[in-house]
Amino acid sequence: MRIPLARTSTETTLFLELSPCACGNGEFPGRGLPWSATVLDVGEENTLRYDWSCPGCGRYREYSFRTPGEPEPFPRQGEIFRWGDGVTPSQLLDPGQWMLVADRFAEQDRARAAAAVDEVLLFVRRRMLGSWAVPRSAFRTAAGRARYRRDPREFTRDRLEIARDGYRDATVNG
Repeated sequence: MRIPLARTSTETTLFLELSPCACGNGEFPGRGLPWSATVLDVGEENTLRYDWSCPGCGRYREYSFRTPGEPEPFPRQGEIFRWGDGVTPSQLLDPGQWMLVADRFAEQDRARAAAAVDEVLLFVRRRMLGSWAVPRSAFRTAAGRARYRRDPREFTRDRLEIARDGYRDATVNG
């Protein structure tokens, strides 16, 4: 299996937060938990490994990610928040998971909610009848598929753009 690309450290942290241990413990590196990060390869893409022992059950946990060889730029003041690079669909989270992230941030941080919907839009493809939507095959996780089943029509390009623009308008006018 190819090691997934983590486009930004923010996306990596979000993925780890959404990936609790089998015992249900959700603590992960960066939240006061002892852990190690090892650089396995350096080049056009770097390969990093995060590992730690679950504080809930003691189970050893390990995740490896490819990362861009160039460090991610720090956002300048006034730039739109992004979870990823704005071009490449996520290899860590599927579109349903991104919608769950948007749901989670809808009230307290609409810029992050809008950015999550932008991530879903990166999965949109043209369907046979000419409409644009996220294909069902893009939903790889149980949580993502459950979010899709809740209302598949939410994953059309038009509906996604309306949702994203609503979050952005609320950020600007809020």
